[in-house]
Amino acid sequence: MKNLLFSVILILGCSYMFAQEKALDSSVYDDWRTIKKFDISDDGNVVFTVYESHNTKSLLDIRINDIGYRSCYEGVTTPEFAAGQGFLTFKKKDTLYLLNTKTAVLDTVIGVSKEKIYPDTRYITYFKPSKVFNVMDVNSGNVISMDPGEGAAVLDYKFLPSGALMLLLENEDKDNIQNYFIYYDLEKQWPVMPDTVYSSCRYISSFDVDDKRDDIIFFSTTDTLGIEDVKAEIISRNRKKPGRNKSLFVHEETGLGDEMLPPMTKFNLKKGISFSDDDTHFKFEINPLVDNDQEKEKKVKKPSFEYELWRWNDTLLPTQKRGKRSVFAKNIKSIFRPDSKKFVQLSYGKGVFLKMNDNSLYGIEIDGEPYLADDMWRDPLPKDYYTTNSMTGEHRMLFEGFEGSFFLSPVTSHIFTYEYDTNQWYAYDMEKDIKVCLSDGMPYPVERQNFDKPQPAGSYGRAGMTKDNKYFLVYDEYDIWALPINGDSDDIFCLTNEYGRENNIKFKILNMSGSRAMNDLIDLKKEIILEAIDLNNMYSGFYSIKKGKDPVKLIDGPYKYSYSRTLDDGRHVIVRESFAEAPDYWLTDNEFSFEERLTDLNDQLEGYKTGMSKVINWKDDDGTLQRGVLYTPQGYDSLKTYPAIVYFYETMTQDAFMFYTPEPTRSTINPLMFVSRGYVVFMPDIRYEIGWPGESSSRIIISGTKHIIDEGIADKERIGVQGHSWGGYQVAYLITQTDIFKCACSETAVANMTSAYSGLRAGPGKTRMFMYESTQSRIGGNLWERTRNYIENSPVFYLDNVTTPLLSRHSDGDEAVPFTQGLELFLGLKRLGKPVWMFNYKGDGHNIKKREIAEDWTRRMDQYFDYYLMKKQKPEWMK
Repeated sequence: MKNLLFSVILILGCSYMFAQEKALDSSVYDDWRTIKKFDISDDGNVVFTVYESHNTKSLLDIRINDIGYRSCYEGVTTPEFAAGQGFLTFKKKDTLYLLNTKTAVLDTVIGVSKEKIYPDTRYITYFKPSKVFNVMDVNSGNVISMDPGEGAAVLDYKFLPSGALMLLLENEDKDNIQNYFIYYDLEKQWPVMPDTVYSSCRYISSFDVDDKRDDIIFFSTTDTLGIEDVKAEIISRNRKKPGRNKSLFVHEETGLGDEMLPPMTKFNLKKGISFSDDDTHFKFEINPLVDNDQEKEKKVKKPSFEYELWRWNDTLLPTQKRGKRSVFAKNIKSIFRPDSKKFVQLSYGKGVFLKMNDNSLYGIEIDGEPYLADDMWRDPLPKDYYTTNSMTGEHRMLFEGFEGSFFLSPVTSHIFTYEYDTNQWYAYDMEKDIKVCLSDGMPYPVERQNFDKPQPAGSYGRAGMTKDNKYFLVYDEYDIWALPINGDSDDIFCLTNEYGRENNIKFKILNMSGSRAMNDLIDLKKEIILEAIDLNNMYSGFYSIKKGKDPVKLIDGPYKYSYSRTLDDGRHVIVRESFAEAPDYWLTDNEFSFEERLTDLNDQLEGYKTGMSKVINWKDDDGTLQRGVLYTPQGYDSLKTYPAIVYFYETMTQDAFMFYTPEPTRSTINPLMFVSRGYVVFMPDIRYEIGWPGESSSRIIISGTKHIIDEGIADKERIGVQGHSWGGYQVAYLITQTDIFKCACSETAVANMTSAYSGLRAGPGKTRMFMYESTQSRIGGNLWERTRNYIENSPVFYLDNVTTPLLSRHSDGDEAVPFTQGLELFLGLKRLGKPVWMFNYKGDGHNIKKREIAEDWTRRMDQYFDYYLMKKQKPEWMK
């Protein structure tokens, strides 16, 4: 009895406490802050954050810990560390601010434009006024100003880490034009006297400097269009060569001019010319040579009428003819090797060209053009792969009609391929012309299991190559595997010792460079940090691993963790968020133990009700275990039932601990806003049966909804359902199959698969056939092969079964789902006398584009659900 009395007092006390907190509503939208930019000094002492909201576009918060400094500046842009992090620079309108991070002394420079910060040096450059070029030493405050004079301009400039500055200037008068380079050695005693390096009457638009800062390269031409006499030239610094003068600079010609190019091509002057990373060659692009009269399209009088001709044997529809290949055909990547006087054409205008880095021996060009005729109904499309040897220029087809994914080695001559026909990883040595299978010796599959689309299953992915060039690292469903690139299956090993599979944890190697570069190499001799998802409850975290040992947990919990960077002393900066906690940056020690919160987003939730999220499981009518996310209000009482919103798309549990920013919706419900108002929100994972997406999704949704009713969570008389796009289709189908929902809301839904099949996605101008035959809509065949599937999965044919009121949004500017689909759903229900309301925000799109529309639609949805599920007043627009 005593314990019971204590429990009652505790419940009443908690109820009183929560009653003091407010529900999140539209009043928070305009001032709710998110983080636009965050940075921290290498020693962790200086932190700056740029917050933004609808009302305040930019609020800079600066903290300097060792001197206890903190200040905020509104309306500033481009904050950045300068002078080796000794200064923080930012700008407001035309005023440049320089904050000393040691003393917190703030200086300003007024009237600044086109400023550039060189973070690892003590210099910044800017124009003040618009034509006067300035260089400032931020440590001393000294400034060099250079006014090029009347008719002159600074065209381009480069800062040299050696402490020099190179400027390209143009001086034009009535009779001639002169381009010239000026060199400042900024490390000499100020004021620095400039040296005129080189001048020419030819046009020079831009230039590049090699990493050693020995050479400056540029295109020069006799006219601005670059139609005639284009060549590459070099200015060499500090060179002593026989027969040349001993001045500071020596001019050379590279030997690369128009005459070196393939017939009927020209240099692309707009792209310029630059040095490779290793300074062994020059990079540039060439264009097909077009007749000048043809290049300048003449204005043609508009005809009295226009037409489109749609032909059965065209590769592309008239709506698609926007030049899928044109950008690649016009810009052909090329290099020139001055030592051997070798011109190499890398790409041939067929498609995307990829090269891991400038040192890579091989590049890959991907051509999907031969297969575009199937693009309307097939996804993914096969592609032809071509390779070019960047040393010899040898160009050949590598794979014809390839289907799969690939990874190009940054350091060897290998291309690694995952191939759909075998579901295996391969290594192909392009230099030796040898191909070996890598993954057939693995005990577990590398292709995604339980893949539920009518297209080939992809792989679980790859981590890349090891630093010793011996292994290619790939993922299975849980763990990380090292596959020898020579194909020796006896040398395969699991880097994570199958710990993931044993504990139902999914591991991936954490990229700690912050760059997410594709060519980062993994060093197996060092400790490796892993990001992990515990699939039992979807907790996220970090583990460490050493080769040959089990992973060691560093941190995990009911949060979503994201990695930011590592400081010089080994501490880490990570982002932590949950359903009830806004994503803030945190400083941890080198073992990921929390030390300090660095940003203040979560403070905004003070005084407001939030809730909790967790992953739940149940069995459907077939006895299959299903899962989803349950969001419950703050102070949730298991003895009460709650009004509920069911929302779905495909799988949702991966976002179980994601924070939803309070803002007007542009497509879906915001579960945090509903939970704050006292709703329960349920989001089931959907797994589909190919050919029967409507039936399979309904089975899971209905069984999950019954589960939260049976568990005493949801009030069976107050459950609503909402979905957008593919989720909107599922809502429309669902209400033809059940009366379990009190009300429903469907946005931009397909109502009739038989008509949507040949409808257009207005954005890309492409038919929707591929969605049904190959991808999301999951029918798995064309309309004539699977007529029954198209009809039985189409809500429009079963609208007479509907007993649930429906709120619909479908705008006539929808670029993904034809507006006629919204009309079919609305007009069908209207004809049958079913309660339905449809909002058409004229000219708006699939996802809401304008904020004022988002605010209006959010308000309508809230009113609609509150009327049916909270028994609030019926809004005027529903009467």
